[in-house]
Amino acid sequence: MMKNLVRILVLLVLVVFNSCKDKLSDQKSEDVLYLDLDEIESISKDDLTLVDVVPLETVNENLMGQDLRIRFSGDRIFVFDESIQNAINVFDKNGKFMGNRVVVGEGPNTVTRLIDFYVSSTGKLEILNPIGGKAQIFEVNEDNSLNYRFTVDYSCSSFTKLPNGEYLFYGSYNLPFVSHRMIRTDSTGIVLEKYLENTYTNKMLPMSERNFFDTNSNLYLIETFNNVGYQFIENELEAIIEVDFGNYAIPTRFWELDLLEGGFDLLQQNGFANLNGYFKNELISLISIHVQKQTGISKSLIFINEKSGEKRLLETRLLDDYLFYYPIGVEGNQFLFLTYRSTLLEDYGNLPSDNIRSKVPEKEYDYPVILKMQANYENN
Repeated sequence: MMKNLVRILVLLVLVVFNSCKDKLSDQKSEDVLYLDLDEIESISKDDLTLVDVVPLETVNENLMGQDLRIRFSGDRIFVFDESIQNAINVFDKNGKFMGNRVVVGEGPNTVTRLIDFYVSSTGKLEILNPIGGKAQIFEVNEDNSLNYRFTVDYSCSSFTKLPNGEYLFYGSYNLPFVSHRMIRTDSTGIVLEKYLENTYTNKMLPMSERNFFDTNSNLYLIETFNNVGYQFIENELEAIIEVDFGNYAIPTRFWELDLLEGGFDLLQQNGFANLNGYFKNELISLISIHVQKQTGISKSLIFINEKSGEKRLLETRLLDDYLFYYPIGVEGNQFLFLTYRSTLLEDYGNLPSDNIRSKVPEKEYDYPVILKMQANYENN
């Protein structure tokens, strides 16, 4: 049973990395931050201080799991459960549930599928509805009515909107439907440019993952199994980070195999690593690396002080140590994580202040809690 579980987990995250990168800006290697995990000083959970919490109110209408895609806009928090994919839940800045903004279904003002969403700084919500190898974009009004925007002839799993009204779509390695892993369109869905040519020719499954991370008007792109992270600047992709995965880098032989005809078994035997989160502002950044091996699943979290360049590494495990397993962003000098009330109490026992304790009372359901953490190792 455990073997089947590992297979399922691999298939959920699997995307193939290819070294061919189309439409990348020429740049000097010193412009890229190179990170070797073995050379970064390790820290423990005690080196992060709990500053505040935001409990997300949980009711029958919004029961959520742990794989939550969270975006912030003004005084609102938008939450999409990636495992259920049935709605977008909206909360105020204190975690009070404000209702669902879009629902998957067959009735009026519903969509057939929901795999990603974009929310502007003013709270304007748009969603991605894949249909028949194409992608539909809808605008969601405050009353949950839908405005159809356009359909683009591109099989994709994620998208984002640029300040000028154009869009970026990411399609992964899903041949023969995707010739390039990313495209840019105008506001009506007309393709303007293609990026990251897809030259992997073996059999691949369509995958879904979060690829776009935006902070303070800066837009970043990561790909599963690609150890390079990019910034999108002036219609160009520029590599800005490169991580050495060491023993968990993808073997060269993998690129010669079909996923279900040797490729999967090779990964299961050797283990693998991939970037799965990149959050950055002018003060700090947080890089999340998913690591899967025979002994279990873990994450390597890299904390960076953007002013001093100081770096630290925290290892956290899915099964028994997941207080910080789900990073969701950065805010000022604070790192944001998602956990559950039960996990928070189990790890901390006695919470650090009456104010925090009062925010996480026992309720009918265990519920998600956003943690706001601050690094204290720099004061040591």
